[in-house]
Amino acid sequence: MSLFAAVALLAAMPVARDAPDPIVVTGTPVTGDEARKRALEFVRRTGVAELRPIARWIAPVCPHVIGVDDTVAAIVEKRVGEVAVAAGARVAPSGCDANIAIVFTSNGGALTRAMLRKSPMQLSELSPAARERTAQGDDAIRWWYSTRVQSRDAVSASTAPLPWAVGHSEGGGPVINGAGPTLSHYGSSLISTQAVRALTAATVVIDVEKADGTPLDAVASFAAMVAMAEMDSDPPPPGNSILALFDGEDDRRALSSEDQTLLRAIYSLPPDREAHQHRRQLVTAIAKPKSGD
Repeated sequence: MSLFAAVALLAAMPVARDAPDPIVVTGTPVTGDEARKRALEFVRRTGVAELRPIARWIAPVCPHVIGVDDTVAAIVEKRVGEVAVAAGARVAPSGCDANIAIVFTSNGGALTRAMLRKSPMQLSELSPAARERTAQGDDAIRWWYSTRVQSRDAVSASTAPLPWAVGHSEGGGPVINGAGPTLSHYGSSLISTQAVRALTAATVVIDVEKADGTPLDAVASFAAMVAMAEMDSDPPPPGNSILALFDGEDDRRALSSEDQTLLRAIYSLPPDREAHQHRRQLVTAIAKPKSGD
C-alpha cells in the first residue's frame, strides 16, 4: 500500500474519542461585606476624596493635546470626550479654550521640572508625597490640577482670574482660612457644606520614552481617567483599573467597569458634601452588584 493510500485510509477511519471530562466551575460568591471591602480599597487607592471633597468639572471640558501630530492628537482628544460624556460631564464645542492639557514629551521628568521653575506653585494642591513623585519620579504619566472653591449656587469663591496656560499653570486653589476667600450663600442645611470644589485646569504629561510599546488607546484612556476628577498619584493604583497600566496591568486597554462606575458616581453625587460622605457614596456605588453578577 502506498503512503498516500495509507494516509487516506487512516483519514477515513472513525476515531475513537473518550468522553470529555465534565467542566465544573467553582467559586465562592462575594459577600456584601467583601464587596464593600474591595470597593473601599479601590476608592482609597485612586486617592479620590481622601482628605478633601472631590473636585470635578463644573464647566464643560476642553482637552488639548500637544507634542504629537494632528491625527494622534485627535484620537486622544476624542477619547477624553467619550470618557467625559460617559461619566456625565459636559464637553465644550470645538474652538473652545482648553482646560485640559495632555502633553507628549520625550522626557516627562525634565519637562515637569522646567514647568515648575516657571510656576513653582502649580503642584501646590498635591499631597507632599504625590508632589515629590510628580516632580522627581520616573512615572510614564504624571498629572496635576488647579481647583477653585465656589458656592453651591456656583458663585466663585475667588474673584481672581484663573491662571491656566499650557506649561504655565499656576495651580493651587484658594486657601480656606481666616485670610482666604469667603463664600456668600443663602439657605441652610444639616448636610450641605454650601461649597463646591471645581476643577479649573488639569495637566497630564506623558513620557513617550517610558510609555513606548503601550497602545495609544490605553494611554489615552489613562489620560482621560485622571483628567476627569482629582486623583492622587501616590497610592499604589488598584489592579482592576486603567491606572495600573504601568504597574503590571499592561494588557489593559480601556477603563475597567470599576473605573467607569467611579466616574459616573463622581458626576452624580451631590458636590456640596464632606469628603467622608463622598467616599461613602463612591464605595456604595462600586460595591453595588452589577447585572449578571
